[in-house]
Amino acid sequence: MTIHEKTFEKLKHFEIQTQELIQELETAKVSKKDIDKVNTLLTKIDICKRAFNDK
Repeated sequence: MTIHEKTFEKLKHFEIQTQELIQELETAKVSKKDIDKVNTLLTKIDICKRAFNDK
């Protein structure tokens, strides 16, 4: 496994954990504004995943 593949897999795992966190925040009735901040992180993870998946 190349370093790019390994990075991609770690980012994918981090993305899943972040999605689970968002679900927990929604269940806890956290404000949409705060949840949107975490959603921004998901966007950044996706950009990174695409960059490393292309290598």
